[in-house]
Amino acid sequence: MKKYWKLSFRVTLIIMVLMSIILVAPQNASAAKVKLISWNLVNKKKQLNWDGKTSYQKEFNFGVGVWNKYKKGVIRKKTAKVTADARLSDYSKKEPIVAVTSSRGTMKFNRYNMKKLTLNQRRNVMIHELGHALGLAHNTKEDVIFSYVTSRITLSGNDKASYNAAYRKY
Repeated sequence: MKKYWKLSFRVTLIIMVLMSIILVAPQNASAAKVKLISWNLVNKKKQLNWDGKTSYQKEFNFGVGVWNKYKKGVIRKKTAKVTADARLSDYSKKEPIVAVTSSRGTMKFNRYNMKKLTLNQRRNVMIHELGHALGLAHNTKEDVIFSYVTSRITLSGNDKASYNAAYRKY
């Protein structure tokens, strides 16, 4: 009888340890969530040529650098030989919108709200809006393509997986 209780105790202990591992371990931690919108501003040559100007040009250039570091040469300033796929501009309006990228090829930045942001938040907005231009949809709070302004300025696994999926469709 004593051996039975020892064995029963050990089995119960092993089951408890296994259950705690299962409950604490992140589920599908490495599975990326690909989220795309139904449009993008990338042309048939798999390039996104931009034109125009913004008061936040340094931050915009930083955002271009983040995406181009991952996939070299996709986002480029328009030259005389190519047509612009996206046009940058600023506006100022007291509204909750910080920036917007449209399927018509516009990327507009609201100075009223942008001026209230920190440098990394402005950079985040630029990376985020460029992500929309590339065809990415809002994703989780760990991503640059989260639906709210954050200080995140590096691409997450979800951002990269979504960009890879969008790039295959261009």
